[in-house]
Amino acid sequence: MLQDDNKLTLVGEDGSETICEILFTHEANGKKYVVFEIADTNEVTAAVYLPDNEDQSEGEFSDIETEEEWEMLDKLLDAYYQDLESEE
Repeated sequence: MLQDDNKLTLVGEDGSETICEILFTHEANGKKYVVFEIADTNEVTAAVYLPDNEDQSEGEFSDIETEEEWEMLDKLLDAYYQDLESEE
């Protein structure tokens, strides 16, 4: 994973790269969550970020494991979109 400001490049096991835009990050339950939009498909998804101990800008993603986590992130995403609408 490579990060540049609010852009994120996901590198697959086969070396393929996917460009994403980080919408927001959130820390809860001792985990760091990243909510991002995949540039090619406009799909919004999220993952748990596991930073490399030495370099916080490098790390791996882990799947979100519980329905409670998804519900929390859905509420935060709704609030994020409402904030965007109110700014316009």
